[in-house]
Amino acid sequence: MPRFYLDVLNGRRVLEDPDGQEFADVNAAMIEAVASARDLVAHGIMRNEDMSGRSFIVRDEKGETVATVPFRDALPGALSGSPLPGSDGRVLDQASLATLDTDLERVVEEHGRAFDEGERRFRDLIEALPAAIYTTDAEGRITFYNEAAVELSGRRPEVGRDRWCVTWRLYQPDGTPLPHDECAMAIAIKENRPIRGIEAMAERPDGTRIPILPFPTPLRDVSGEVVGAVNMLVDLSHRKRAEEGIGLH
Repeated sequence: MPRFYLDVLNGRRVLEDPDGQEFADVNAAMIEAVASARDLVAHGIMRNEDMSGRSFIVRDEKGETVATVPFRDALPGALSGSPLPGSDGRVLDQASLATLDTDLERVVEEHGRAFDEGERRFRDLIEALPAAIYTTDAEGRITFYNEAAVELSGRRPEVGRDRWCVTWRLYQPDGTPLPHDECAMAIAIKENRPIRGIEAMAERPDGTRIPILPFPTPLRDVSGEVVGAVNMLVDLSHRKRAEEGIGLH
């Protein structure tokens, strides 16, 4: 298969993709560029960095530009209004994960203010983000999720009925089945503490599996009692593929 290179254009600066990837054709490469653009925005949620002028430049094996994918086109509506963030690389590293953790704390703080000003404001905030985010009550029942969570999980959870996670099935990284009531979100609620660094494998109803990193964080009332939780699911597919590629060299 032909090899294509996905460079990131940021103003006049270009972050080159040194190794590239093999794709069936340029359309397949563009689909990957769209997915990567979503990741770049989601991985830096609320870092206050304007990405509206960034694009992916798709080059072929001869080094010629065969397509351009503006981030605005890859994320329709997501970059309008206040600027959304991103990172300068295509692969999520440990520093970016630490930033995500801080960003999620801001979301939780926003949730506390939202109870005073109306729950709708908080839900509007979550819905506007390209990251997969959902909330539950204190019993783990799903209370809200955004469209990014639907896209990642491949299903539309039933509010008030599904519990602990929006995913269809979960597995540990080694393939061992992981019951939803034992997942990171369940532990966070039951033990009233954020859970970090526990990877899992999410299975969609169509059978495809996606490596994810959850960021479950309890939501507490003024007395410190758990009233629910918010979780952000980070798709690790691109990072895993990059790691595998490095291992082959």
